Amino acid sequence: MEGTIIKGVGGFYYVHDRVSRVYECRAKGIFRNRGEKPLVGDEVEIDILDEEEQEGNIRRILPRRSELIRPAAANADQALLLFALKQPAPNTNLLDRYLVMLRKQNLPVVLVFNKADLTEEEEWEKMKETYRDAGCALKRISVQTDRGVEEIRILLRGKTTVLAGPSGVGKSSLLNRLQPEAGMETGTLSRKIARGRHTTRHSELFCVEENTFLMDTP
Repeated sequence: MEGTIIKGVGGFYYVHDRVSRVYECRAKGIFRNRGEKPLVGDEVEIDILDEEEQEGNIRRILPRRSELIRPAAANADQALLLFALKQPAPNTNLLDRYLVMLRKQNLPVVLVFNKADLTEEEEWEKMKETYRDAGCALKRISVQTDRGVEEIRILLRGKTTVLAGPSGVGKSSLLNRLQPEAGMETGTLSRKIARGRHTTRHSELFCVEENTFLMDTP
């Protein structure tokens, strides 16, 4: 049967059958021999080993529409790059590296700055001027107050989007707002290291609405 890899953890891949069931699968040794690795977002063929326990093996990776190396993901239509305007302050060096990597991989980018409720207009204007010619859509939101969240939902509609950005900028909070059933852990920033206490450790694909998917990445 065919399905989509929605999560990969510790050598196991969780394949959704596109209806209602998720199968815990391992990749056959032939992938290691070929130097291939299944990615979250891959469409795959699996052999079912135990229907009751929902276990199987991945036997074939179907042709990919796109492939990202960092973050590792397959079949994305665009990337949503999320940074905060404050708490933490934007690391523009990291942001620039993200933009370069995504541009090299020919993926359209929506650059979004969160925590607009914590900043003055002049701070936003400065950031907007800096990235005005970066070749991507530029948005400002506040997940805390819901400002701009519906506009982001519209930009995602009908696409598979990779969500990327540093820890603590509100990725999990945004995902929870777009899809409450995602149940992502969120928390306050660690004052000591200015990072989110709950950091994404693996990529996972979530259905936001019909034909709309958001891939959370480490």
